[in-house]
Amino acid sequence: MSEKIAVIGAGNGGCAIAAHLALQGHSVNLYEIPELADKFRPLVEKKKIAISGKAENGTARLNMATNDVAEAVEGVETIIVTVPAFGYQHIAELLVPELKDGQLVTFIPGAFATIYCLEEMNRKGINPKVTFAESATLPYAARLKSRAEVFIAGTAICLPVGVFPARNTETVIKKLQEYYPVIIAGRDILDIALNNLNPVVHPAPVLLSTSVIESSDDFYLYRDGITDGVKRVMIAMDNERIAVRKACGIDAPHYGYHQFEPFDVFEDFFGKGGLVETGYKLKGPTSMKDRYITDDVPYGLVFYSTVGKKVGVETPICDGIINLASVINEEDYWKTGANVEKMFIGGWDIKKLTRFLFDGE
Repeated sequence: MSEKIAVIGAGNGGCAIAAHLALQGHSVNLYEIPELADKFRPLVEKKKIAISGKAENGTARLNMATNDVAEAVEGVETIIVTVPAFGYQHIAELLVPELKDGQLVTFIPGAFATIYCLEEMNRKGINPKVTFAESATLPYAARLKSRAEVFIAGTAICLPVGVFPARNTETVIKKLQEYYPVIIAGRDILDIALNNLNPVVHPAPVLLSTSVIESSDDFYLYRDGITDGVKRVMIAMDNERIAVRKACGIDAPHYGYHQFEPFDVFEDFFGKGGLVETGYKLKGPTSMKDRYITDDVPYGLVFYSTVGKKVGVETPICDGIINLASVINEEDYWKTGANVEKMFIGGWDIKKLTRFLFDGE
């Protein structure tokens, strides 16, 4: 059944989602922040996105492409936010005043992004009756070939999603499965944030390849950066992540890497052979300021670590990566990232937090 959907964010993931849903027959409004209006202009003018690769190929016609967030979300049932984690706060500031009762806001992917919206609601003194959802990863490995053309290198075979409040999980998951049948239900948004594997996949091989990245423009992370020694660091980081999950009372699946032989970072989400079939086609990063660091360290590893401290789990390897990245990029990611202690839930124990994530109050 055709539905009116707003996609917030017109990068790799946002354009892929917008094109995919439009080709499914939905009426899709695509929004980009005004700061990127110049680059977005070709889509505003033509309202078309070509999608190719391991997806439904074709040229999708958008209902709207706009830099006006109020226009984008007016009258829509589902809002899908697909922005880098460092953009969550800005999007919350723009989006929250425009939300209406009954809307579903889904972060694809999310990393506890719902909390930024709840905090913004509190600051503005408004409380629209909306539901939130967050996925652990994108539905695809996607790259823009041009402003209006996106290539899909691989598609997810499993897409865990958490709902806030979690008491609405069954209804929301059923709805989202109409867009992506591979979606499965997580316990809550904490479960999903701690099953976001990018903070384990990306920062270690990037940091351990710093000299190559800074001196070459022909670097492929998954092909060149993930050597046997780097894998051991990643597995140690993943063991810390899983220990945090268990201490939070979250059951399997944990999607840990240590269980696979041969080591394949895409196994659970993108299927057997995904490392070669998908990862080897993705060039870069070309800078230490790439989102593999600026997203995955402050909004992934800092989150892992500070949740771990709340439940008495030490994360020395993840902490080391955070410290190294902070030095290399001359930014204190402990201060600028998703430090749980800085959130309104910071003083709560895990039992109170779990109850809140289920009930929403």
